[in-house]
Amino acid sequence: MTTPRDLIVVAMDVPPDLLVDRGDLSLALAGAELIDLIAAKELALRGDRVVPVPRPKGERRTADRLLEEALTAYETATRSAEAADRDPGRATDKATERAAGEAADRPTGKRAEPAAESGADDNPGERVEDWLWRRGRDLPTAYIAALEEDGTLVPERHRRWGLLPTSRRVLADTPGRRRAAQHWASDAPVLRALATLIGVKGDEPPPDEVPTGSPSRVVLRALRHAVEELAEERRLRTTRLDRANATYRSRGY
Repeated sequence: MTTPRDLIVVAMDVPPDLLVDRGDLSLALAGAELIDLIAAKELALRGDRVVPVPRPKGERRTADRLLEEALTAYETATRSAEAADRDPGRATDKATERAAGEAADRPTGKRAEPAAESGADDNPGERVEDWLWRRGRDLPTAYIAALEEDGTLVPERHRRWGLLPTSRRVLADTPGRRRAAQHWASDAPVLRALATLIGVKGDEPPPDEVPTGSPSRVVLRALRHAVEELAEERRLRTTRLDRANATYRSRGY
């Protein structure tokens, strides 16, 4: 089991009163993937940027399918950015397209980073927070499908009215679920920090056992910032909706 697989099992195994927001979970799964890939020396951090680790051609990388997909998506994204930066005639257009894509991945209230005048980015790799927004899109769906494939997530056996099967999925007692529970019970610092940031342990602050300056700490700091941005966007949407409803009521609708 990988850290993101452990995380989604833990998130699905919480009491009903601790519902995890899907957007927060998306960001946390992307962060967990990045932490695992750095630990496996498939990627590295240079400051707050994700950079590749050179590998001999044909050498086997991670054995996990979803982590392999994360690596492939990262390579595709960085190659596209590098190709645009090498082509002066397309740099400005590509920078505009990239900014539009990043804006689509972020909440509407997110302020974009200032772009260089040339449209090119002199720093290699991808910002950690950009990884979270890009990779996190629809990521819970991919992990839920993976849990269904390996038998960890199964249809509930209870039948409504004794006739129609329910569409509800529940966690089965599998080795994967037990490993995730053991990992959680052992108070693993990174898993606890990821889970706490998305509300699995309620409003408790994230643990500080993750070493300062470590790659995991850098990823967790970026995740905290992204989760806070998403929470602010939800607050703004609620405020706008409340104001719109108040306006309709004042007009007699």
